[in-house]
Amino acid sequence: MKRLLGNSEMSKFGCTCGNVISDVVCPNEVTGSILSDKSNEKFFDGLQSILDDCFEHQTKGKTNEWMMKHFNDQYPSGLSLGSMLHDVLHSSYLDLTLSVMECESCGRLWVQRSVGENYYREYTSTLQTVTHKA
Repeated sequence: MKRLLGNSEMSKFGCTCGNVISDVVCPNEVTGSILSDKSNEKFFDGLQSILDDCFEHQTKGKTNEWMMKHFNDQYPSGLSLGSMLHDVLHSSYLDLTLSVMECESCGRLWVQRSVGENYYREYTSTLQTVTHKA
């Protein structure tokens, strides 16, 4: 799938408590990602495939063909191979992760229902927060 970059859909979100959760400033302390075990395995399997394909194209002097497989015409030219790999791998990561955010006021967690959907499930704790040392 060709893309420019990323798949972020949120900038402000209204929590049930009335607080507005914002990810306008990035990085921040209230948003993150969840990667299931199954998605984690898929990501790392795909990582090897992407790297092998990239290096094979580079060895043959066909880096532009590799770029065309992963980016659209609006993608900036002249970037280093490392920057391009970063973007492809980051995009692959985003394709497999669920967004999560925490309300700074009430502590509710909001977890994206499925990748690419702008719908979230609400989780709240009725128990007192306890910090565990690992």
